[in-house]
Amino acid sequence: MPRPIRLYFDYVDPLAWPAERLAREVEGRGLSVERAPLELRPPPAPPLDPADPALVARREEAAARNPGDAGPEPARVPWTRKAHELGMLAREKGAFPRVHTALLTAHLSRALDIGRVDVLVQIATEEGLDATESKAVLDVDRHTEAVERIREHAFELGVRGVPTFVVGTRIFEGLPDPDALERAATEE
Repeated sequence: MPRPIRLYFDYVDPLAWPAERLAREVEGRGLSVERAPLELRPPPAPPLDPADPALVARREEAAARNPGDAGPEPARVPWTRKAHELGMLAREKGAFPRVHTALLTAHLSRALDIGRVDVLVQIATEEGLDATESKAVLDVDRHTEAVERIREHAFELGVRGVPTFVVGTRIFEGLPDPDALERAATEE
């Protein structure tokens, strides 16, 4: 039986879309990919600067890989804990794939501020979740501890950034070759 693959991602990382496409490609090969949130810059650290040269270079790399995904440059790069918390709620409700795609699209293709609860509630509603429940869950930080635990566990494994794919004890930073992921998942 193939080993599961875990993809650590953050919604504000420009390479999140290419990583998601890679995850879908290996899923198409019959492998299992679990998406794990990894908040790059949790509070109280300041959010990323959209003009940071490293972030600009990542946007350019992502645009080169998938030209159709390039959206407007965001005015700000928000903290993503609340977006990851919405993803956790969506998992509970069986709506993660839809909400995950909507969150990626919201920031990376539409430059929406996914750090704002009102924006997240709108996304939740558009993807079939209850607005009142979504707002209440986000307001009371119901999934904060889970998001923080996943982050701590990732760092314990040796994950240092996103996107990162983990298969057993093997860590693939960035966007590895899909054949390499498949070999790692299926080798004895």
